[in-house]
Amino acid sequence: MALSLRLLRYFVAAVEAGSTTAAALQLNVSQPSISVAIRELELLFNDPLFARGAGTRMTLTHFGERKLAEARQLLASASAFATEDIGDEESGIVQIGVFRTIAPVYLPRTLELAQARHPRLSIRFIEGDLAQLDEALHKRQIDFALMYDVGLPDDIERECLAELRPYGLVPAGSPLAKRKRAISLHDLAAQPFILIDLPQSRDFLMAPFWQCGLSPNVRYRATSIELVRAMVASGLGVSLLITQSPVVTQSPLVVECPIREATVIQPLVIARPARAALTRASECAAICVRDAVAELTRARASR
Repeated sequence: MALSLRLLRYFVAAVEAGSTTAAALQLNVSQPSISVAIRELELLFNDPLFARGAGTRMTLTHFGERKLAEARQLLASASAFATEDIGDEESGIVQIGVFRTIAPVYLPRTLELAQARHPRLSIRFIEGDLAQLDEALHKRQIDFALMYDVGLPDDIERECLAELRPYGLVPAGSPLAKRKRAISLHDLAAQPFILIDLPQSRDFLMAPFWQCGLSPNVRYRATSIELVRAMVASGLGVSLLITQSPVVTQSPLVVECPIREATVIQPLVIARPARAALTRASECAAICVRDAVAELTRARASR
């Protein structure tokens, strides 16, 4: 029995659709065709890809998870090989991941650029925290991710798009905002503090304080930038952030203040699995991401 791209395509579709019936509808084939393809792969590998009797949704075995990543890589390589010389870079589907706190800043402009430049290019995206995006990259569920380089392992390739510095976020009517100059971490630590409480992010944002021997008075914890900004605008405390604010959500009730001390610099990167196949469609999407980040970074610097 020979391994074919059709078998791999049916296997990946069944995983992503959640059932053989949904996969068959998606691919416009019969449901038995999907089931037979999965059985043929399991016979070929002599190992089950799915756990039987685990409910209605198809659940991968550990072996199946490993083979899923390999199947996605092979299909991506085949797609890149097939389109290498036909010049149709404007079509296809690209799966990307975006760190959830920066998605409102960069994703809308990225999609806007992609629609204008490549109307037949379909960009699908998932939002997640850093750990979720790391997992999606290793499982080859996404072509690349726009995220912060915090603890990324060596088997993830990254391309730095910008280096962001932390800034203080304070209520517009507070004495800190009225100073019209850079503020100290000591000033922020003396106020009720609102912490972004996401895996890895929380420690990274606390690190500048710890380096100065400070321990902020964490009054509240939030998992979204929007909530932090709303709480600061209401005078409930101050915060330390890295993520830029989207233009559409900027408020006169809060002020972003540069930090006086030399602090950590956060690289904003495009992250890819090592040795991942690069299709023309994914590179078109990556160019739109690069241009969106560069455009918004320049706009912020000119304010």
